[in-house]
Amino acid sequence: MRYIKYIFAIILGTTLLSLALSHSGLPDTIASMQEARPRFLFLGALLMILSYFLRSARWPIWERSLSYWNSFRLILIGFMGNNLLPARLGEMLRTHCTSAKTSQDRGRTAALASIAAERILDGAMLAILAVVGIASVPIAQRLRTGLLIVSLLFAALSLVLVIGTRSHGRLRSMILAVSSRFPGHLPAYAREKAIQFIEGLVALRTPKILLQAVFATALVWVLETASYFCFGSAVWPGMTLKIALIFVVVVNFASLVPLTMGGIGSIEAVAPLFLVSSGVPAYPTALAMVLLQHGVQFVFTTITGAVVYFVGRFYQISLKEPKGPRITQQPSSPPSTVVDDTRLILGDVSSSLGLKPPARVAVDVSIVIPAYNEQSRLPRTVLETVSWCARHKMSFELIISDDGSRDQTLALARLFEQSDLRVRALACPHMGKGSAVRFGVLNARGRYVLFMDADGATPLDEIPKLSAALDQGHDVAIGSRVVQNPGEVEVKTSFHRRLIGRCFAFFVNLFAFGGIADTQCGFKMFRREAAFAIFPRQKTTGFAFDVELLFIARRLALSIIEVPVNWVAQPGSKVNLVTDSFKMLWDICSIQWLHRRFDREILATQKGQLSS
Repeated sequence: MRYIKYIFAIILGTTLLSLALSHSGLPDTIASMQEARPRFLFLGALLMILSYFLRSARWPIWERSLSYWNSFRLILIGFMGNNLLPARLGEMLRTHCTSAKTSQDRGRTAALASIAAERILDGAMLAILAVVGIASVPIAQRLRTGLLIVSLLFAALSLVLVIGTRSHGRLRSMILAVSSRFPGHLPAYAREKAIQFIEGLVALRTPKILLQAVFATALVWVLETASYFCFGSAVWPGMTLKIALIFVVVVNFASLVPLTMGGIGSIEAVAPLFLVSSGVPAYPTALAMVLLQHGVQFVFTTITGAVVYFVGRFYQISLKEPKGPRITQQPSSPPSTVVDDTRLILGDVSSSLGLKPPARVAVDVSIVIPAYNEQSRLPRTVLETVSWCARHKMSFELIISDDGSRDQTLALARLFEQSDLRVRALACPHMGKGSAVRFGVLNARGRYVLFMDADGATPLDEIPKLSAALDQGHDVAIGSRVVQNPGEVEVKTSFHRRLIGRCFAFFVNLFAFGGIADTQCGFKMFRREAAFAIFPRQKTTGFAFDVELLFIARRLALSIIEVPVNWVAQPGSKVNLVTDSFKMLWDICSIQWLHRRFDREILATQKGQLSS
């Protein structure tokens, strides 16, 4: 059956391509291609390649466990597969490879849903471009009708995507109800796959993530449209952006036809008809545009996709999907033994650390540690923190706020909670570091509240510096890797991280507020009253939440001080310098908008206090 599909796709594609070439005249088409202007071809190819880099930054917006590098490789593998396999089986190849590079407790069905969401977003944006193009350029009525039908189809799919992600709980309940009514292996299998598919879409349920995804999609297709404009201008000097809109829409809609490989034949048969109807003067010229654009894209995605597929050894990924829940494993510490190993360590050190002491009513410092898939680093950090606080006779509580980890992090937190009355474990849904910190701080009981990273990049000996600053009357004390006392503190990090940090600080000062050199050091302490005034107003859940906290503190006229601290970069950071930088830049640009009513609320509160 596979060979029949291959043979049929090759015959159909070859037939359609031959008909297109015979209709235009092969010599005239070749002549148009030979006369193409090289600089426009080069610029078109460059813009096309940049669009793939931008696509790679878009996908991790909702597929958060996917790194930028893996996103780039998987997208190219998908395009390569579509070029070489019939019936758009490249999407299935991409799904197969994606399931091994993302959170592995969800399986291929969830990965397929994530890819489907990407395709629906692309189709929705193309539908918008189609409507704009049709309104701007007069084309034949039958061609206009065809574009409108496909555009309406993608509009309907987009509506289904939004409704499905917003009503995922109700859909799960309906699936479970139907499954319980029709027992058996087949309904149970269908139920499992349907729920996994919903899980792959749920990441787009929040308006913020959906808006980020839509914004990134718009940027992708702006680059694509510019690329098509350049390819068209290389062949025909009269090319316009309006015609380029029709060009990009028709080529990509035609590539969806599953009967050919890589759209070969179907694109060449359909796209020139629209271009000629839009105003391109000759059929050979229109076909030359299509062949150049399609050829460059086909060669680039096929070669690069094949390279990353074989160099990355994706061909070694097993075709058999493991049964039952799967857990992402850390090579250095297998999930099956990490809890037992930590339990043995706790037994050995319990007497020296004085675990399970009498509960105290008053707590001087609450230490909040947000954790996401930190099974390899959390035990060391927790043990060092408890030991340090015990040596310094500090009245403390340690709150481990788990951000929906998919490894053994929460189990470790529960184990520490059982072993020491001063340790508390909180389970949060996976919404981002900012959400985990907020949940932990709002559950704190201490006079002072400190949150610190699970990697232990800032030594615990810096705690007295921050508490001393609060004792002096400040409301918020933040560790700083930029404001330094020469000879007293040392910051060890790479040059590119230091450079990105300074660039980010520039944008913070530009779009949010000025006067703070380092907003992102994960070592901040608050007076309890200040924390409970700031964190309930927090709305950002990603890595830029630190900026929002300080923005709120400034608006509340709280005193903030930067305290120089020692800091050493640790391996295993969860921050992706490419994708997360885009997300953080988006967040800091939106902080002012998120808190646009802030000044009015404060003014109303002040008036109420004066009147009372």
